[in-house]
Amino acid sequence: MPAWLTVYCSRSVSHLTANDILGGIEDAHVDFHTVAEGFGIEDEEVVDQALGQLQIEPVSETGGVKFRLRYRSAEFRPVLIHLWDDAEILQEEREEALEQLEEVKGKAVKRVRSHLDRVVEVAALELGWSQVEDMGIVLASQVAEYLAMIGDGLIRDQNDDWWAVEDHVPVLLIGSERRG
Repeated sequence: MPAWLTVYCSRSVSHLTANDILGGIEDAHVDFHTVAEGFGIEDEEVVDQALGQLQIEPVSETGGVKFRLRYRSAEFRPVLIHLWDDAEILQEEREEALEQLEEVKGKAVKRVRSHLDRVVEVAALELGWSQVEDMGIVLASQVAEYLAMIGDGLIRDQNDDWWAVEDHVPVLLIGSERRG
């Protein structure tokens, strides 16, 4: 079972190309070493190696996979980037998200629920669980943040925490301590 970073977009991002996404995360002037440290990756060589191999490729597969994010050699699993705008899939995604929020209280929950009503597209980054412990999560989170900025989206991460990106900074809206 994969891990997911899901971006609920109120503006479409389907016009973006692989180069747009790659350029978007590069143009953000993110200090990937610092971001990686936040995910527990302190070896600068690991970060540099992943950045040196970073590429985003367009995909023409079925199932909504639009891009592959690679940061290591081809024999390893890439991060898959899905884009869904089909009404039935969007409804399923909304229902799943709303169900996860049923026991949560607070002002941020109202913001998330209201946002879900306006969703026109969902971008979902699919990672293997081992990628949540390596540079996969670092790079996928940067792509998710970029897509959230372009698509006026909110991010639900692999831990079911909810994030907004405000002035290029991720802001936690609903964390695990607010549930249950």
